[in-house]
Amino acid sequence: MSDNTMLSRTLPVILLFALTLPVRAQNVVVDEGTFRIFAHGRNVGTETFTIRRVGQGADTHVIANGVIELDLPGGHQQVKPLLRSGSDLSLSAYQVQVSGSDATEVAVTLSGRRFLTRTRTPSGELEQEFRAIPGTVLLDNGVAHQYWFLSRLTEGTEVTALIPRVGAQYRIKVREALVESVQVAGAEVQARHVTFTIEDRVHAVWYDANGKVLKVVVADTGFSAERTSQ
Repeated sequence: MSDNTMLSRTLPVILLFALTLPVRAQNVVVDEGTFRIFAHGRNVGTETFTIRRVGQGADTHVIANGVIELDLPGGHQQVKPLLRSGSDLSLSAYQVQVSGSDATEVAVTLSGRRFLTRTRTPSGELEQEFRAIPGTVLLDNGVAHQYWFLSRLTEGTEVTALIPRVGAQYRIKVREALVESVQVAGAEVQARHVTFTIEDRVHAVWYDANGKVLKVVVADTGFSAERTSQ
């Protein structure tokens, strides 16, 4: 039995509700598309995603899911993130499945004033707890569409972010926001260029007028993502 099969059989699917939404629930797609993913300037794969706003009034929440296909030096890797947030875009629950090289599964649940994370790899399991600070967002390494959850932040503000596969919590600081043009699918587009600092690393993100992510660059890690269409 492969390591990936063992993981898929043992980890609970904590966000099954995201895939079985009530028929009558309001379900609005707020963004969907594809990114090209680069590692140190080399095209290594794609990320396809959908972000939906579900429900009405106090029951409103956001569901974001995607599939990332990467061809890495260690072999092919598939990453499948699934995130649920409240109407204020703060984290409610999360699950990510990594198959292929570096097989991993992480589940995040909110329990009272704590986030509980369970990480499973072929070598074992790790459980951690983090403070559920109001307004906490989630940002997984190498997942471009999740920067959409930071799009409402204004220059000079700070929030707490949970980085699940790193197993850590950091403060996100919005350092700068400028209006400039950026290339998207061969066309010049006016965008809001926002610079975030997370653990002393600079994350540069370009948003369109509706808050959709157009481009992401994390120079320190070599990660970048570019949207394939407007």
